[in-house]
Amino acid sequence: MRFTRRSVLRSGGAGAAGAALLGAAAAPRAARAQLGDDVTRGALLVVLPLVRADYVKAFEGGSGTKTPNLNHLTDKSLRFDRAIPESMPALSTRRALVTGMRAFPFRDWRRTDGMPAIPGFNPVWNYQPLMTEAMRAGGVETVYITDNPMLDGPRFPDVRRTSAALERGTTSTPGIETELLPSFKRLSRAAETTYAEGIRALRRMRRGAAFFVAVDPFDPRDAYEAPPVYVKPDKVEDEGLGDMNGRLLALDFSDDQIDRVRDAYRDHVETVDKWLGRLMDEVPSGTVVYALGDHGISLGEHAYLGRAAPTSHRLSYEVPYLIRHPSGQRGGDDIDWYASTHDVAPTLLSFLGLTIPGKMDGEDLTALFDDVDQDDLPDRDKSVTAVASNIIIRDRRWLVIADRQKIERRMYDDDEKVEDNITRFDNIANEDPGKLTELSLAAVNLAGGTLPEFGPDGALRPHIERGDDDRDDDGIPNDFDAVDNDEEKDGVEPGDVKFDGRKPNG
Repeated sequence: MRFTRRSVLRSGGAGAAGAALLGAAAAPRAARAQLGDDVTRGALLVVLPLVRADYVKAFEGGSGTKTPNLNHLTDKSLRFDRAIPESMPALSTRRALVTGMRAFPFRDWRRTDGMPAIPGFNPVWNYQPLMTEAMRAGGVETVYITDNPMLDGPRFPDVRRTSAALERGTTSTPGIETELLPSFKRLSRAAETTYAEGIRALRRMRRGAAFFVAVDPFDPRDAYEAPPVYVKPDKVEDEGLGDMNGRLLALDFSDDQIDRVRDAYRDHVETVDKWLGRLMDEVPSGTVVYALGDHGISLGEHAYLGRAAPTSHRLSYEVPYLIRHPSGQRGGDDIDWYASTHDVAPTLLSFLGLTIPGKMDGEDLTALFDDVDQDDLPDRDKSVTAVASNIIIRDRRWLVIADRQKIERRMYDDDEKVEDNITRFDNIANEDPGKLTELSLAAVNLAGGTLPEFGPDGALRPHIERGDDDRDDDGIPNDFDAVDNDEEKDGVEPGDVKFDGRKPNG
């Protein structure tokens, strides 16, 4: 039998039966021994803070930004198109990154002292696995460089910081000049200091020893306050937006202000690119490089400004997502399978020949380097991400934004071919309730059959009277129904829209 990473680490082998015989720490070493020369000796994880894919020339768009180092890395890597974070904003993204577990739908959220009372803002819980713990148990030297104050305590002995953590209670005054533009400068500074420490860490790694270095720039303020989203007043009225857990601010910003924001953002991306180039110069041979953005930002498109905005603009969500194999396999290839943040931990553990903890629900993407086609990966023909009480669902054409506070859904068509028939980026939820229901049920299915509601101190179970009732008798529970067929104003007669009981993949 030929041992591959997937056969040894996902289907049993030393990672399952061997664990009982050898002990928890010995099992990963046994798996590494069976994999032999197929094991990557070093792994580097690089987070690209607040970098949108369309601001990297090698991806769609490029937006005139100078990114020679990201372009070069993309040419040498397997590129995942249309990747978006598993959840947003910065703090919840990091939980999925280090645990390999989805944060969506924030069912485990509990209010945490010193943090916003917003779903997704909580630390890693003790029951969740950590990729760095699995690495240390397997004899891998680990260094995680970040100023994320939540990655602290006895489970994080390998975390190195580059600055003092921000005192809790420190807040920014909302506004373009007072909050948004300064946030770019703070993240640029975080990239400079964190990548510089990453360079020093790579230089100190012992020759021939297995190692893992994570370089994760983080603004500590992002752990203690939720970033505002600025929306033009007419958009608030037209779309019927909720307050997004207190994050929404109506602001009539001008085209000149948008230009200033985009110029400042472009400067930030170019700073990240410059320091990425310096970091990559220090990467030893035999090292897998995993680089991805943490989350995107709206830069005035479709009347939104700010981080983690529930916008109709697809490119505002998408981030660079790259894996550079040590031997150059699949360099320059691109695939459109929806990779995301929670796939990072199991994939890096697999590259290092280590057992993947069973609670990690991300995919092992090393399969794509073992003569496995993307069609052989589990179906993920839709991507789902969560921002507090908002859920964003996409497939190749449609984008749905569900507001759990107001129980409203918006749907947008992102197909240029139908631009003459349907106004692109207008809310057309009532024009195709069947498609809206299909995408909504994809999120419900992924969440395990129900979606939590949120109280002031944590997630709640859905009320009994909601989720089981079917007021308009169309076979779709009220909680997930896009159209009330009993209301004359919606233009749909009872019985026109029927649900056949099938749940979509994704």
